[in-house]
Amino acid sequence: MTRRKALRIPIVLSTFLVVAYHVAPSQQYGEKIEKFTKAGRIGLTVTNIGVIGNSFRGPFLQGAPSCEFPIGSGIEHLFDGGLWIGANVRGEDIVSTGAAGDDANGYDPGNAGYEFTFASAISERSSLFSSPFYNPLAVSHQDFVTSFTDTLTIVPGSTVSIDQHTKPLGAVVRLESYAWNFSFADFFVILNYRITNTSQDPWSKVYLGLWADFVVRNVKITAPRGTDFFSHGANAFLDSSDLIYTYNYNADIGFADNYVGAVVLGGTWRNVVLKPKTYAYWPDSLKQYYRAYPPEDTSGLKVNYQFWGFRSTELETGSPRNDAERYGKMRTSIKRDLVEGPGGMRVSPGNRLSLISMGPVPVVNPGESIEFAVAVVAAPFGEPRQVGVAIDTATESRLRKALAENTAWAQRAYNGEDRNGNGILDPGEDSNGDGIINRFRLPTPPLAPRVRVVASSQQLTVYWDKGAEESVDPITSIKDFEGYRIYRTNAGSDLQIGVNILDKLQLIAEFDSSGNSVGPNAGIQTRGSFQVLPSPQFFAGDMTAYYYKYDINNLLNGWQYIVAVTAYDEGNAEQNLEPLESSRFISAVWAIPGTTANDNFERGPVGVYPNPYYTRTTWDGSSERDKKIYFYNLPSDCEIGIYTLAGETVDVVHHRSDYSGSDVRWFTTFSGEKRVMAGGEHAWDLISRFDQRIATGLYLFTVKDNMTGNIQRGKFAVIR
Repeated sequence: MTRRKALRIPIVLSTFLVVAYHVAPSQQYGEKIEKFTKAGRIGLTVTNIGVIGNSFRGPFLQGAPSCEFPIGSGIEHLFDGGLWIGANVRGEDIVSTGAAGDDANGYDPGNAGYEFTFASAISERSSLFSSPFYNPLAVSHQDFVTSFTDTLTIVPGSTVSIDQHTKPLGAVVRLESYAWNFSFADFFVILNYRITNTSQDPWSKVYLGLWADFVVRNVKITAPRGTDFFSHGANAFLDSSDLIYTYNYNADIGFADNYVGAVVLGGTWRNVVLKPKTYAYWPDSLKQYYRAYPPEDTSGLKVNYQFWGFRSTELETGSPRNDAERYGKMRTSIKRDLVEGPGGMRVSPGNRLSLISMGPVPVVNPGESIEFAVAVVAAPFGEPRQVGVAIDTATESRLRKALAENTAWAQRAYNGEDRNGNGILDPGEDSNGDGIINRFRLPTPPLAPRVRVVASSQQLTVYWDKGAEESVDPITSIKDFEGYRIYRTNAGSDLQIGVNILDKLQLIAEFDSSGNSVGPNAGIQTRGSFQVLPSPQFFAGDMTAYYYKYDINNLLNGWQYIVAVTAYDEGNAEQNLEPLESSRFISAVWAIPGTTANDNFERGPVGVYPNPYYTRTTWDGSSERDKKIYFYNLPSDCEIGIYTLAGETVDVVHHRSDYSGSDVRWFTTFSGEKRVMAGGEHAWDLISRFDQRIATGLYLFTVKDNMTGNIQRGKFAVIR
């Protein structure tokens, strides 16, 4: 069995594809085909054509995450996936699919299995006041809102038929995706689908599902192409959580030790809460629909789990070839004798596709809508495991601990005011008194502090505001701020590819309110390196009022440190919640101590370090492009010239005090977007202006202060 190739070669494109690619993108997709989540630590591509993920290629934004967790780690979890809607219409089983997995290259306009087309562009909303997308209607910190439809059988703006899509259900789908930056909820994305029957026929025995080609690999280690890339996943399902998941079985060891899963959270139909775990059977008021549209299984709504081999022809686990077979997958679960382990685990590695579905809903009549909510959840292994060894029940439970916790938080987010998940408002649950269940609500920690870091020689000074202290929890309506925590990494923590660098943050200080049992109870007051400023500090171009300051001393110049400040609350005993803390990710700043601007060379001569530079310093990456040295004591506006002993120009570098390393690839590989440098240092990658690695030897340099015209000279050695 063959598997995907990375890209199609343009000279062998079929006539059909040539026509498709000549269609204007705005006609194919509307104003925007995709966005990817970045509010939290999971980067999931969401599109306006019914697809999630980006297949690492195609018409999607190049270089964007498909389903990366943590963002920046290179650990991807999804080739692509999409919504499935299955129903019986006039006695025929019909399924409309956002993605179906038979195409080896993922989405291209007109490909079989990709049966939805855009009905609107993607808009973005945020509940954060500080966001440029702030909208009072927003549900989460980052909402994407779009709609798509299966009603078209050709690619919009063309004459290209969508392969095998000849019998649309007549569905129009509104998708809202939700992502948060909370430290306890930044590892999942909720997909909330509202599906409307716009046809003239009722849909009976309706199933809703999410199909996904999950693959957990580190694309910084292994390029996403070829059969071997996709053939190392193990699949499982857990009845107790309505969860199907995948993990890396025996590849990219130590660099992709994650789970990814899809969990059915629930839905609504005719004001009935669709919760398979809530109802063993349908309420009496709805049994009339079962009599009119009797399902094969009358026990009630349930969740089904399936996985099958890519293009497999096996009898029981083969790839479905038509709508009838797809509908059969949606309404049944894989046979228990074909799986093994706790909850139905498949321990052998393989190139498999996953489907989780919910149904049957008796009928959706023309003009009616039904809602279906599912979450994509990621989690790291709870502990290291022995590669290639079947996981027993005890070990599996420990490994899966974070996945279970993360899945529970996704369910809690969906439940909202319905804290016990029983589908009704019990006494004390209606926090705003409107008489309805408000879903997609989480208990919230205080606002993440706004952080400013100033770098100087061997020191980082951290400033933050006090907006967190006014935070009110929307569930309890209590102002419950407790304190602040300061974190930083050690020098060199940034050099581990595939490791979540934010997990390397270490607590270095904590300041909290006194008079209760939470935290150290020392009070938020000036002591040691911490200062409560007598008046707020402001910075040019920044309207934030900073009220607190903390100095981190005895650092190494030229080394990168990550600094974060969080705020936490008192917790809530009534909800059995521990104190909640704002996200370290949202406030994290990558900072490099060094000399500040040395205008007119008043502070002494410029220099280079390390000098001499040996083949690989301890802060270098493995690639030749991930090397660097620093020029220090530079003026705030200057020109650096680098020469051979013979006077030939090797490179010319322009420096300003707001320099942040954007011209050196090391920072692209090992740093973050929010990066701070001291203003008087500039990194150089030892690559000449002719894009060649410089050789062993002695080099000369000049630094010209552009404000005064004064010049200093020096030299440095490179030893390879």
